[in-house]
Amino acid sequence: MATHTTILPILLFFILSSSSILCSSLDQAHLMVLQTLNNVTDHASLLSFKSYITNDPHNALSGWNTSSSFCTWKGVTCNSTTQRVVAIDLSNLDLQGSITPRVGNLSFLQALYLQNNSFRGNIPSEVGNLYRLHTLNLNTNLLQGSIPSSIGLCSSLTALDLSSNRLEGVIPSQLAGLSKIRNLSVGDNHLTGTIPPSLGNLSFMENLILFKNSIRGALPSELGQLHKLLKLQVGQNNITGEIPSSIFNLSSLVELGLASNLISGSLPTNLFSTLHELNTLFVGGNALVGSIPASLSNASMLQRLDLGYNSFSGQIPHLGNLPRIQILSLQYNQLINSGRGGMDFVKSLSNSTQLQVFSVAGNRLTGMLPSSIGNLSSQLSLMVFAENELEGSIPEEIGNLNGLTLLSLEYNAFSGSFPDSIGKIPNLQQVFADGNMFDRSIPESLGNLSLLFHVSLSQNNFTGRIPSSLGNCKSLTMLDLSVNNLSGDIPKEILNIPSFAQVLNLSWNSLSGSVPAEIGTMKAISQIDLSANRLTGSIPDSIGSCDNLQYLSMRNNLLEGPIPNSQFSW
Repeated sequence: MATHTTILPILLFFILSSSSILCSSLDQAHLMVLQTLNNVTDHASLLSFKSYITNDPHNALSGWNTSSSFCTWKGVTCNSTTQRVVAIDLSNLDLQGSITPRVGNLSFLQALYLQNNSFRGNIPSEVGNLYRLHTLNLNTNLLQGSIPSSIGLCSSLTALDLSSNRLEGVIPSQLAGLSKIRNLSVGDNHLTGTIPPSLGNLSFMENLILFKNSIRGALPSELGQLHKLLKLQVGQNNITGEIPSSIFNLSSLVELGLASNLISGSLPTNLFSTLHELNTLFVGGNALVGSIPASLSNASMLQRLDLGYNSFSGQIPHLGNLPRIQILSLQYNQLINSGRGGMDFVKSLSNSTQLQVFSVAGNRLTGMLPSSIGNLSSQLSLMVFAENELEGSIPEEIGNLNGLTLLSLEYNAFSGSFPDSIGKIPNLQQVFADGNMFDRSIPESLGNLSLLFHVSLSQNNFTGRIPSSLGNCKSLTMLDLSVNNLSGDIPKEILNIPSFAQVLNLSWNSLSGSVPAEIGTMKAISQIDLSANRLTGSIPDSIGSCDNLQYLSMRNNLLEGPIPNSQFSW
């Protein structure tokens, strides 16, 4: 009896152990079957993806075949344990075709990178099945149709980039279901409709990029709830109304881009105090009014500011505490600088050692440019004072601006001589000074500027001869000296510049002598205007060698003889 008592527990243990082992084996077998089925699904989905590619110029997918494991295929990443596809990166491969709907069967997919290709057609709604997906990047393709509302079901998504495609329709309100989203970019498409207020509930949002669409309506005040927002770009749309005050409470905001819309109202005085991290503010090309916020004086983090093409009025504030500013555009407003110290804003920019672009064109500025203009940043590349009411001479100190590539002074009331020091600016490429009252000779020092390609000094009172030194400007393509009081011959030197491909306009002066035969060496020139001078002699036959000439005027001179019978079509 004792023996049976001893054996029973042993038998029971054996039975239970065997049962457990059997169950475990069955579970493992079941898992292996499921894994095999899932791997077959992934394999089939990838082959379907390849079948939707119509052109693979770099043979990137040539290895996508049954002779090797799909986990080794180019651009495919698998989980090392499950052997399921977790990432596909086929970016920058110039692929053409469309996206297979079977991409939605890759149920373990976490990242899909297809940017910088030429995918066409619609984004398949099956993408909404990818609940593990955290990154979807389809930017810079040719995708059409609407944004699938099903994307809002991708609850793990943190980055969605559909920018630079041809997408149409509205921004789906279902995107508010992307509770983990940090980066949402649908810029540079053809989207219409309004911005869904529900996007304001996406509390993790850091970058919201909607620029260059046809989005209309007002900015939702709910966007002011995005307290982690760093970048808000809604430029180049049809946004109307005022900027919600809640936007100006986003203390983390680094970049605010609202340019080229229909936004009205004014900017709050304390804007740069509340948005103290702001390094970029683009609101140019709207209908904003009022004064430039006084707090601009203390915007120490600001790097890029565009307030141009609005209706801002009043004085330009002190700009002395903008140590990081690189781009400063206040152009085409109604700004003034009256009273004592009217040009102090220019002097104060001497502290902005990183300044590269400065434009105050198209305002109501008066007075003279201060000599301290020569103390501006050595990095200053573009300086624009055009279309104001500035007067007096240009300070010789302007020659200290070694980094200058463009100087725009046109349509003011500047007078006297054009500074000889301009020849000391080695990188200068474009000079615009039309429509002033300069009444001395054109400086010979312009010939020192080997990179100069555009010179426009028309509608002044320049006297003397055209500097032959301009022939040293071997990059010159455009020279307009029309409507002045220039005299003497046309310098042969400027006709021997092989790069001269656009315009030579010397009309409405008092030039004399004959038209040099060297004019025929200007084989690339498209327009020549020598009208309204005192040129004599005949039109040289060599003019027929100007193969690209589209416009020629020599009227109102003292020329005689026949029109040359040449290949030029008169």
